[in-house]
Amino acid sequence: MPQPQELTRFLNRLRQVREYTSEPVSEDVLRAIAEVGRQSGSGSNKQPWAVVVVRDRGLMEKMGEWGARPAAGAAATFLIVMDENSSQLDEGRLAERLMLGAAAHGLGAGIATLKNEGPDAIKPLLGIPADKRTRTVVSVGHTDLLARKALPKTPGGSRKPLEEFARWDRF
Repeated sequence: MPQPQELTRFLNRLRQVREYTSEPVSEDVLRAIAEVGRQSGSGSNKQPWAVVVVRDRGLMEKMGEWGARPAAGAAATFLIVMDENSSQLDEGRLAERLMLGAAAHGLGAGIATLKNEGPDAIKPLLGIPADKRTRTVVSVGHTDLLARKALPKTPGGSRKPLEEFARWDRF
């Protein structure tokens, strides 16, 4: 079992990735990531979800056009399919778990949402019933480190100091 410091370091390194290489990801790894997602918790253990693992380049490019830009360059995407009235919290928990599963395999991942006509237009393309919610996309692939280094840095640093984030006993 990894030491708490190792796990904390792993969790603290998790970052949104939007730039990927063209290197493929094996089906075994995609299955392992899906298994991590399958173990995600949900309110009352309702598990109001499924995921569609998309590897079709044309469909991923359409997802990119519909607002989930990182999907266009990823090796694969996990489209989260939710019961229409299910919790957004559960959807977010699942998306984060998929990202963690990808990171555990040394891959980059990023969460994005389909916008405009995307959520409805993707359903018939993937055989998803009309009464399901399709909004959240988790893109997965090998991180393009050169592209990431070329990105402009966030003004003021990437995260606010712990003293500004966490308050003990009162705000």
